[in-house]
Amino acid sequence: MGVNVNTSSTPAKVTVSTGASRVVTTTTSQSQVATSNTVDNLSGIDTSGVQNGYTLVYDASTGNWEATAPSSQDITSIDGGTF
Repeated sequence: MGVNVNTSSTPAKVTVSTGASRVVTTTTSQSQVATSNTVDNLSGIDTSGVQNGYTLVYDASTGNWEATAPSSQDITSIDGGTF
């Protein structure tokens, strides 16, 4: 059984049911998503004045993430969450 899919949306999700117990999948070199986004292009992030070693810190008063020197923050703990 062969399946050809043509789509103009990216990414495309395709689900095929063959009824067989063996399914073979392949990924072609055309299965790529290209993007030119950088952190500078995202909304809600202020990178003005950024330098090497800076960290993004959320500022609740502006509602933005701001590039901040590590020495300017009093960080006593980091909670990475539960996984």
